Amino acid sequence: MAKFLFYDDKIINILLKDEKPSGGAAVQAYGWIMGLLASGHEVCVLSDPSKIGLVKDDCQDITILPDFDRTKGIRWLRWLYYRLPYIYKTLKETKPDYVYKGIPAWDSFIVALICRKLKIKFLQRVSNDFLVDSRFFRSHSAAHRYFQNLGFKLSDYILCQNDYQLSIVSKRFPNNSVYKISNPIFASTIQGSDEIASKSFIAWIGLFQYQKNLKLLFDIATLLEKEQFIIAGKEIPKIDEETVLYLNRLKSLPNVKFIGFLQRQEVLPFLSQAKYLLNTSHYEGFSNTFLEAMAVGTPILTSDKVNPDSIISNNGLGRVYTDALDLKSQVLSINQEEYDGMSRNALNYVLRWHDYKALTSNLLKLLKVSQRNEVLA
Repeated sequence: MAKFLFYDDKIINILLKDEKPSGGAAVQAYGWIMGLLASGHEVCVLSDPSKIGLVKDDCQDITILPDFDRTKGIRWLRWLYYRLPYIYKTLKETKPDYVYKGIPAWDSFIVALICRKLKIKFLQRVSNDFLVDSRFFRSHSAAHRYFQNLGFKLSDYILCQNDYQLSIVSKRFPNNSVYKISNPIFASTIQGSDEIASKSFIAWIGLFQYQKNLKLLFDIATLLEKEQFIIAGKEIPKIDEETVLYLNRLKSLPNVKFIGFLQRQEVLPFLSQAKYLLNTSHYEGFSNTFLEAMAVGTPILTSDKVNPDSIISNNGLGRVYTDALDLKSQVLSINQEEYDGMSRNALNYVLRWHDYKALTSNLLKLLKVSQRNEVLA
């Protein structure tokens, strides 16, 4: 049995009974956690102490550890005299075999350096395409990229989501162990009705932020005025001006309804009632909402900017559009037979390629970790 520690202050949001919004990196980490527990391994989560509370019944086997207090200490100096020693002491006392970090950032360097010192294997997951290309500099500094790259170099394993990430990271860090492994989904498969006429709306799920491109969502909802759009999500702190503008415009449309944040157990029932899941993002890595839609046989509508490894178009899981007008034309042309095919393809694809137990087994083989059905040497 191996011990895995997940270093991410958003994962706790999913584990709590009083669930809170979390990003895609935390959702996929949750899939790995549940897969590791099912495989008989020990899992710890190092999280912001201010967020720790009562966890769900199926998460009782996870050890929750308090991270450093983010309000404590003198700014800039506190990393040296408080935070870094705190992380070191926690990892030394916990003694994990592996540390998993779901989002590469400048502090990946610190965590990876501590892991190297303590002889702990460090796993860095690449959570989004923009984190490895030039779009990074729209919101981060050159210094941030420098330390992030040092974190990559110190990683024992770099885990990519798609071929785009893999090609960039492999070239940039040729001496590292870089692999592509798909996102897992932890969910019971719920097959909704495959009658397109019985489904009453187009679903959109996400945090309200620039990446999710609410302007395109507004354009689509305006053009498809006869379709009902139901939007599930919540604003992030320090929301950008464009998102605020189009969020307000969307609220003024008669065919758009906002239902707020959905907890994990509410997502699949919601998507099972939708005609389609709509994605409007400027960029993603591999959207977990794709997997959730596939799990209930709901086809996906996504732009040509968000079609990881071309899986939507190559496998008939939905439609890929170039702009709002193109999407309107495509949606109006879909008949029941085509819809049924996309729905069946979605279910078959997610079961074959994204089952959390199967993918966790693949991850453990990659790490050369013994599994329950293997004889220990």
